[in-house]
Amino acid sequence: MHILLVTRRFPPAPGGVESQVFQIAHRLAKRGHRVRVYTSDLYSDIPLRRLPRGHAPSPNGIEISRYITVPVPRRMLKGTSFAPTMLLAVLKANSPDIVHCQGLNLVTVSASLLAQGLRNCKVICTPQVDPNLLSGRFTGIVLRRFDGLVALTDIEREQMLKLGIDHSKIRVIPNGVDLDAFNRLPTSDCFRKKNGITNHLVLYAGRIDALKGCAVLIEAVSLVQRRIGDCTLVFAGPDWGSQGYLRQLSEQRKVRTVFTGNLSSTELRGALVACDVFVLPSFSESFPISILEAMLAGAPVVATRVGGISAIVHDGDTGLLVTPGDDKGLADAICRILKDRQLSARLATNAKSSASKYTIERTLDELENFYNDILG
Repeated sequence: MHILLVTRRFPPAPGGVESQVFQIAHRLAKRGHRVRVYTSDLYSDIPLRRLPRGHAPSPNGIEISRYITVPVPRRMLKGTSFAPTMLLAVLKANSPDIVHCQGLNLVTVSASLLAQGLRNCKVICTPQVDPNLLSGRFTGIVLRRFDGLVALTDIEREQMLKLGIDHSKIRVIPNGVDLDAFNRLPTSDCFRKKNGITNHLVLYAGRIDALKGCAVLIEAVSLVQRRIGDCTLVFAGPDWGSQGYLRQLSEQRKVRTVFTGNLSSTELRGALVACDVFVLPSFSESFPISILEAMLAGAPVVATRVGGISAIVHDGDTGLLVTPGDDKGLADAICRILKDRQLSARLATNAKSSASKYTIERTLDELENFYNDILG
């Protein structure tokens, strides 16, 4: 097949969606498909950082084209932008067999639906957003335009059905992880020694962003310290404009906080192995790969009950779930894990077994089947 993947950001831009699309693109190419990627020149939205634009082949033969994005006036703080040169490229490009839109945003949707209308090719979409955001009349109109929709969880599928989308258009295909990368994990002391950590290590991995609940986590860890002693809170991920405020808050609450910046895959696995508890306190999530990676590394998980998280984390079995924004509830859950080694071990063991089902190869098999069904 000739497949065009349209995504707002693509590695080296960091992020869970970005890494997932990277895996999909390279593995589809290895399976013999012709794969092109249309993406923006964004490394990050806030602060605005760009990557070199242009066209370049990757080692696996993927054709990657980056186009300039233009911020939408009065929406810059929300990272909203569009890519006019990408639309021009769609007008000139050879028609692919199928276009896979990754993400429900102005850049990806406009280019994908333009290809559908002008090139008469089949177009599917993986929204990659919190299922609760799939609401409203306009969203329903947009999603119904696609020939097929990929829901990452059954929760997301139900939201799509509520929008009046025909069930035959929807396929549930979860994101996947490369299990081979977790067969040989680093020792737990490597990351700790590098960062001078000798006490309880609480780890967050993802964008340093208000939407991710990072400030709530600092408040929670300050409460944890009153009960069980000093902890080190590690934020592993790129700064999206919140790091300065979080440093100040950490000082005020007397929480030792380490900001590592964006880690390589190997470095992140080292952090996951080293931590005593992995926490994702987000206010909104789709299907966070970081939770699956934490599970596979043997880290007990505490997360908020939002979006598609409850499809991955089963409260009391494979992790602990709390209400978003509840620093006291989050502190209680962290304390339970840090104080109860039997609970911690049981959650980690169950989680590793559960997460091992979410393989990237399974994702690719199901995507290929869906592409073939859409193409008829």
